[in-house]
Amino acid sequence: MTQTLHIDPEFKAQIPPLTQDERKQLEENILAEGELLAPILVWNGTIVDGHNRYEILQSHPEIPCIVRNLELETRDEVLVWICKHQLGRRNLTPEQKKFLVGKQYDAEKQDGFHGNQHTLPVRSADAQNEHQQTSEKTCERIARENHISASAVRRAALFAAGVDLAEELCPGIRQRVLSGDLKAPDALFERLAKARPEDYDALLEQIKNPQSRAKPAAKQKPFQPEKSSLSDPSLAPPPGESNPAHKETSSIYNQLADAAVAMQESWETIFKQTPTLLTSWEQRKAVQAILEKHLAYLAALGFSLSEVLGSEQEQSA
Repeated sequence: MTQTLHIDPEFKAQIPPLTQDERKQLEENILAEGELLAPILVWNGTIVDGHNRYEILQSHPEIPCIVRNLELETRDEVLVWICKHQLGRRNLTPEQKKFLVGKQYDAEKQDGFHGNQHTLPVRSADAQNEHQQTSEKTCERIARENHISASAVRRAALFAAGVDLAEELCPGIRQRVLSGDLKAPDALFERLAKARPEDYDALLEQIKNPQSRAKPAAKQKPFQPEKSSLSDPSLAPPPGESNPAHKETSSIYNQLADAAVAMQESWETIFKQTPTLLTSWEQRKAVQAILEKHLAYLAALGFSLSEVLGSEQEQSA
């Protein structure tokens, strides 16, 4: 007889769902073995890992339900455990990995979370290393564990918050995003997480229909910054007064920034999936040719990489 366990929606939401083929294969494996090869992990009677195995057992009560309790103290520790456990999987989509990193960071930042032997890195016997671990910031440690930057961890937290908010506004969208079925720029979710309630609908519409954002832009006249109030001080509005042209230009800047972030994230995803693009000489040569076309396009617009690097150096001086 199957043991009655509780399902927490938030715990379950952190676990990437199985595809139909994966779920079918899991059920076939359980039936072939006649038992669970991996126990269902629980915390205070609530499932932490093994939701799919538990659901399959509901249809096969003849198979015993094997359960193992996790010795975790708080709910935040459970969330951290789930995220770290799932991040160990190899078949995560880029969206799933970013979501889990963000959720782990958010859970570890909550007041009262101190971790335990299940959630903290193993301490080194070397006192200097131990001191380095304790002085290391949470985002820096998570970044080190996942081979990304600390800023990427903070952005992942915004992305995760945006995905969760999108799920509240439009139930079912989280699974589409994390599975890769809905391809919306990560920057949109970051903006949604920081947006005001009155802006939710517009951002959600862009997330649900990412292709529609590019069509109007293609029909717009080329952006001419020399006609903008931002480039001509004499046309700038007095302090405290708004200017429609200023708002329109700011909107265009946001579109350009979103497009740049989307391109960068697409490149990073491709390089992660095919690392030989950066290590093979012939493949690097092909990538270089593609990049040169992009630089030629920027040059045709009047931008040069040397000028950009020069302005950055001046600002940092």
